[in-house]
Amino acid sequence: MQCHHFDAGRCRSCTLIRVPHERQISDAEARYRELLAPFAAAGADVWGAPVTSADSRFRATAKMVVTGTAAEPVLGILPEPGTGPGGSGEGPGSDLVDCPLYLPGVEELLEGVRALIRRAQVPPYSVARRRGELKNVLVTTSPAGEHMLRLVLRTGAPLPRIREHLPALLAAQPSLRVVTANLHPEHKAVLTGPEEIHLAGEHALLMRMDGLGPGAEVDLRVRPGSFVQTNTAVAAALYAQVGRWIAQLRPARVWDLYCGVGGFALHCARALEGTAAGDRVEIAGVKIPDVEITGVEISREAIASAQETAADSPLTGSRLAFHAADATSWAIEQAERTGPPEAIIVNPPRRGIGERLAAFLEGSGVPHLIYSSCNPATLAADLAAMPSYRITAARLVDMFPHTGHDEMLVRLERAL
Repeated sequence: MQCHHFDAGRCRSCTLIRVPHERQISDAEARYRELLAPFAAAGADVWGAPVTSADSRFRATAKMVVTGTAAEPVLGILPEPGTGPGGSGEGPGSDLVDCPLYLPGVEELLEGVRALIRRAQVPPYSVARRRGELKNVLVTTSPAGEHMLRLVLRTGAPLPRIREHLPALLAAQPSLRVVTANLHPEHKAVLTGPEEIHLAGEHALLMRMDGLGPGAEVDLRVRPGSFVQTNTAVAAALYAQVGRWIAQLRPARVWDLYCGVGGFALHCARALEGTAAGDRVEIAGVKIPDVEITGVEISREAIASAQETAADSPLTGSRLAFHAADATSWAIEQAERTGPPEAIIVNPPRRGIGERLAAFLEGSGVPHLIYSSCNPATLAADLAAMPSYRITAARLVDMFPHTGHDEMLVRLERAL
């Protein structure tokens, strides 16, 4: 991929952009084969083909810091530390509206947002001065090309002006389905604050995942503040792989820990029903109403999204449930009440599952574990804490092309 922002030195986020994409993937796979070799089943070739991404136009989320002025807003990244008058870090950052990573339609929407900022005269927030209002512009794109827009503000003072001029943006950008304002009053290095205000459209963005094939699509609902995978096309393949693995295992109960908006749990339900055209899964003696699939996630917004998807899907079983709770505490307490399930899926943040959950899983007796990791280093640390499990299948997932970040998916079986 060629990027004029990288060439000009305005953005260095894609640190591997000079390396051919195919080599990025092969280098990463070689690195992780070595890292995870101690945890593989003896004598088994556990590695499947990598799940690969497009080279460009794959990113479903745009997270733009707003700098400049209300008359000339800049949407992109903050200026480098030490730049600006006297090294204050003031002044506009780099404008990245036309970043080649973004899916089609994002640039046009961001230009429309820039026009809204000008019309409504919303001053960008100055990190150096701790003054101004508009901190970030967040865009999520669905596979159908529809959008969710979140305007992150320091206070609600600009809302009357934004509401006054928002109809012009909606008329010019018919792909907008959800528009909200997020209030983030504190001076912290986090993207959003605790309060979300609905401004226009629906309350969730529909994300249709088609990894299981025609007739087996899963319509995830993403609310503002819910986690969504950066690379939707790759995420669809990731969810589908886990669904197929679970269908092959024939479990009576499945726990999906750190479930987010329910991507893994819902795909497991689909795969267990065997609805994918040309890839029908026959599960002898186990039908979806007989399989209990439970998703657990600490975000109430994400759980509400998962529950809505489950309720609206005619193909999900009556034993599919979602709970808003700490994944580790819920799993330990639930196992004490009902015993552990036959299979557990974990999809933790970069820090991994941690000592407490790893210790629980090691002593749980759960025969099957599927681990989706966005940080293979913490995956390896967690596997070291669970010596009873061995990798029986693994796939590199090319979720973040041109960077040093990768997703790893491993299927584990209890060997001891």
